[in-house]
Amino acid sequence: MAIEKVTLVYIEGSLRKINKTLIKCCESGCFHINPPPDTSGSELAAKNMKDKGVYDRLEKRAKMLADSLGVKPDENASYDDIDYSVSIDFKKYLDEIDIMQRELTEERMKLSSSLRSENAIYENLSQLSGFDADFAELLACKYVKSRFGRLPNTSLPKLAFYSDKTFFFFPFEQEKNYTWCLYITSVTEANSIDYLFNSLGFERTKLPDYLKGNSEEATKKLLGEMESINKRITEIDAELKKIADKEGEKLSKVYAKLVSIGNSYELRSNVTVFDGRFHFSGYIPKKEQKRFTELLGSVGDVSLTFRDAAPGETAPVRLKNNWLFRPFEMFVRMYGLPDANGIDPTPIVAITYMLLYGMMFGDVGQGLCIMILGIILTKCTKAGLAPIIARIGLSSTIFGVIYGSVFGNEEIIKPFFHIPQVYQLMGYTEPPKDIFAASTLFLIAALVVGILLIMLMMIINIVVSLRMKDYESGIFGASGICGFVFYVSLVAGLGCSFALNIEIMSPVYILFLVVLPLVLIFFKEPLLHLMAKNGIRSAKTQKNGGNIDTGLKARLDAMSESKGAEKKTVGMFIIEGIIDLFETCLTYITNTMSYLRIGGFVLSHAGLMLVFSIIANMFDGVGSIIVLVVGNVFVMGFEGFIVGIQVLRLEFYELFSRFFKGGGIPFKSVSINSKAL
Repeated sequence: MAIEKVTLVYIEGSLRKINKTLIKCCESGCFHINPPPDTSGSELAAKNMKDKGVYDRLEKRAKMLADSLGVKPDENASYDDIDYSVSIDFKKYLDEIDIMQRELTEERMKLSSSLRSENAIYENLSQLSGFDADFAELLACKYVKSRFGRLPNTSLPKLAFYSDKTFFFFPFEQEKNYTWCLYITSVTEANSIDYLFNSLGFERTKLPDYLKGNSEEATKKLLGEMESINKRITEIDAELKKIADKEGEKLSKVYAKLVSIGNSYELRSNVTVFDGRFHFSGYIPKKEQKRFTELLGSVGDVSLTFRDAAPGETAPVRLKNNWLFRPFEMFVRMYGLPDANGIDPTPIVAITYMLLYGMMFGDVGQGLCIMILGIILTKCTKAGLAPIIARIGLSSTIFGVIYGSVFGNEEIIKPFFHIPQVYQLMGYTEPPKDIFAASTLFLIAALVVGILLIMLMMIINIVVSLRMKDYESGIFGASGICGFVFYVSLVAGLGCSFALNIEIMSPVYILFLVVLPLVLIFFKEPLLHLMAKNGIRSAKTQKNGGNIDTGLKARLDAMSESKGAEKKTVGMFIIEGIIDLFETCLTYITNTMSYLRIGGFVLSHAGLMLVFSIIANMFDGVGSIIVLVVGNVFVMGFEGFIVGIQVLRLEFYELFSRFFKGGGIPFKSVSINSKAL
């Protein structure tokens, strides 16, 4: 339940191994690649591998050549024996294959096109069965033109209107919608008659010049030509097969390598090349170091160097939580990932979210329904909220048992405020009749829960801030040591006075535990300067080089971010300090009072169910059941949604935001298609 430790790995090797190395990094499923360093201002002759366009074209060309040879390239083929590493090598090889097959392929394409055309003519000639005229003589006529094709049946009667035109019409076989026919006209009238028949929907079929004899003889001649074409196509296929048998396996490997290069382009753009070797770096989980080393060791001629991230380096963050807390990582990512050296708030978010939701929406029946819905959604969908719904449903069920509420009915299970020790402790002589009679108890309990949670968040902030040497937040911040002492002392003093009737807020108590912490918060800037002067420097001071001047006035001057910035005067310091201190005290009050919403939602839930119960009593039998069912569904949907939002607001504004500082970058394992997982 923490941020997973990562280690930096520097990878270098022979350029011919770059592609396989990147693929292995993808296969590891645990490698976060870093962007390349900027070498533009150095004397090092280095360059980044940005060549996607070239390799995309080569990949498409290899696929086209494979198709022309009848080879089915396998993009997952092993290409260890392919030594090509630069685009010119791939292009040279593909040019050689292209020369081998180009003429054959082009000839085959022409023959195939001719065969398709003659096959269509053969099918049309079958419609001229019984035509006794010689096609050669008919086509060779000098003064007449003949046109063969088909005419829509609807146009046949229209021919009677053109009896004055110079043409002869010969119908042959009639189909459902068309009639195959032949018309003959003079050369001088050909254009006019062609236009006429085109207007009637005539579809012409051109006959080849080599046809001789009648329809049967022409058909035999056409079949002979088609057989000759098929024979030549077979010969070409045999020659292409020889090339495919000789080069097919290698071409498939070349294609596979080009595909993997294209897939790894985004990774290759992060690789730096110089002296004939590639160099890149990234992060892996520390626990994966051995497996990662073995995986890349199988590549050969690749060296790995591991080291922990140096101070100041921004390492990627991968959260590590168990099955119960893991779904709540979604809420943390909505707010922002923690720093690699920070703390993962997911367990705190998970526990407090389930706790607060259950307290605000406690009902056994409705909680079970929500839990079952969450389980079903988890099984059937990939919605991130689904497992969270299942968990808050369980929490609602548990608190429903405590409240004694089952679908709004408080008579089935004995509520906790009916336990003698509980109601007597709270000053009741007899158990409250219902939850509304115990409203004061719930509101006080909500305040107590809120105060305890605020204190817990303050303690966590102190520990985290001091570990990260953020003394401003850890000591003088509103959630630091000074703020914690002030808040606890004030709450303890007021609580003892009003709840226990014990006066502990003496002048000494107020001076040292209430006033002094506020004074320290007010003077945090000069105090931080004084600590730095004595060698106790915060992380911020160290990052800025630690140049600290002496004296309050000098300290205020040094706070200017640039030479031209306006310098802060003592008066400005006092005014800003008072405003900040007032805002801090107001925040303590508003944050504490904000938790009253817990008790408020407990009462509103009971009130809504009471309303539907009263309405149900107005009906008998089925009507009453329908009202109760509709009421429960409405409350689960409407109030359950509102409670979820309110709890999330408490998380973001009153709880883990007190100690949580975002700014972390997500750990993204590179994948084989160059996209982050």
